[in-house]
Amino acid sequence: MKTLSIKSLTILLICIAVFTTASCKKNTDLCNYDEAPTGCAAGMDVAFLIDYTGSMGSAIDSIKSEVNTIVSTIMAESGGDCRLALGIFDEYPKKGGPSYIASPAYTALPAAQKKIVTTGTSTDQHLTMMEKFAPANSTSFSTQLSFLNNNPNMPMGWGINGPEPGDLLLNEILNNNFAGTWRNGNITKLAIIITDAPASGDDDNANATDDSFLQALAATANSMGVQCVLLTTFSGNTLYPANYQLQLIANNTGGSAVVAPTFNNISKDIISQIRNICSESKTAQRK
Repeated sequence: MKTLSIKSLTILLICIAVFTTASCKKNTDLCNYDEAPTGCAAGMDVAFLIDYTGSMGSAIDSIKSEVNTIVSTIMAESGGDCRLALGIFDEYPKKGGPSYIASPAYTALPAAQKKIVTTGTSTDQHLTMMEKFAPANSTSFSTQLSFLNNNPNMPMGWGINGPEPGDLLLNEILNNNFAGTWRNGNITKLAIIITDAPASGDDDNANATDDSFLQALAATANSMGVQCVLLTTFSGNTLYPANYQLQLIANNTGGSAVVAPTFNNISKDIISQIRNICSESKTAQRK
């Protein structure tokens, strides 16, 4: 029996390598078995920041009714490696409220998950983390979500004028680990903001100060690799600008927004935004 010479064997191995490389270029799915997953497939940290003022009840109920589908989408896109967080924001006249202060779902929360911003002249802003990031916490996330807009567990909060302090909650989860620490690595990190109002800071007003604050938050999110996703019915008016869209989303790498006349399709919009972001990450990975 003839045996291959070293020279012949070397030529054969080179041919195999060239053939494999060409095949991989044609179909990357055939040759990524030794590559670490990236994007959504590498894991997802998803924080939901929900406006908890009276006008948001129907939107919250819609999300609650389809939470299983929303969570299942995140689970599927992340390959089961996901951590979820749920925060709410509202505001009251100075030293007033919140309406849910004695409610079971609120009193059961650790003090570190409740923050009251008292720097405003006439209003206090209440920021509450119902669920912090934790491994495999989809069940507890869904439970905490079910308490919202649910008497006596957690009645709806208040708002005073149009603008609401969602920017303050975003600041807390980006800069102060209010939702827990975001994971490092090449995973997908989303801050999903759901509101029908512009951002107000601590003064119940949307102005140039809030614009600068949102731009700074966008820069911080960029440095952390956090993509901000806005779902809103507020498109701006003569009194207040659509400052989330103009200042946060426009300056956030990978940020996106859905501006709709109603929240009738909010759950479908959430799912669509998540899928779009994950699809874009897959496309970027293959380039």
